[in-house]
Amino acid sequence: MAMAVEARLRQEKVKKFEDFVDRRLKPDLVNAIAQRDNLFQQQKTFLDLKKNIENLEKNGVTSMRSMVNLGSEVYMQAEVPDTKHIFVDIGLGFHVEFTWQEALQFISVREARLARTNRRVHTPHSEHKSTDQVGV
Repeated sequence: MAMAVEARLRQEKVKKFEDFVDRRLKPDLVNAIAQRDNLFQQQKTFLDLKKNIENLEKNGVTSMRSMVNLGSEVYMQAEVPDTKHIFVDIGLGFHVEFTWQEALQFISVREARLARTNRRVHTPHSEHKSTDQVGV
């Protein structure tokens, strides 16, 4: 009889842990993965922009032609008569006109901020903060 009670209590504890994992930890993991992917995409975007600016400087490009995505994979040819100034998306739908050097400085600051955010978000926590408590 005592073994049956112990087995039932163990089953209840296992069920509580499974519920906690399903209800709390799995959604948190999905959220953390989405945040990580967003950070990586932003880092890649700024790295690509930095490389493009450096290539423009190195090659002395003052004008260029390009294909611009208008949306839904519809492209249009565009001509840029003066590449010395570029518009950079600084967030929240705002764009700022920068010289190449100003843009490179902005990118450096933004990359450092993204790296700090990445470290902060992905630092392992010794304890999972939750309002849900699992009794053991």
